[in-house]
Amino acid sequence: MDDQTRTALRSDVGVKIREWRLRRELSQADVARRAGITQASLSNYENGKRDMPLSTLMGVASALNVSLGDLLELPDVIVVRDSLLGRAVEQLRDRMPTGHLAEAAL
Repeated sequence: MDDQTRTALRSDVGVKIREWRLRRELSQADVARRAGITQASLSNYENGKRDMPLSTLMGVASALNVSLGDLLELPDVIVVRDSLLGRAVEQLRDRMPTGHLAEAAL
């Protein structure tokens, strides 16, 4: 994934996090506390300034009571914990044409 795609993805995910947080009428501090991160980190993620580890994204999704698919704008999201399977999924993702949101694995 090139830098421009990564930056756009970070921004898109950050916007979705902010949208869901506001829909839930939660402050950044509330979501951060529930997700086990700092408010400053959440702010950086919402503003697309930092890459977010998948484990953090899962915590934020849980804090917002939404699915990963809701934050990644994907109808179905599979969380792969097996490292061999994870690498295979990553290789398949890298072969997909540019522009597919399947590159949304953070």
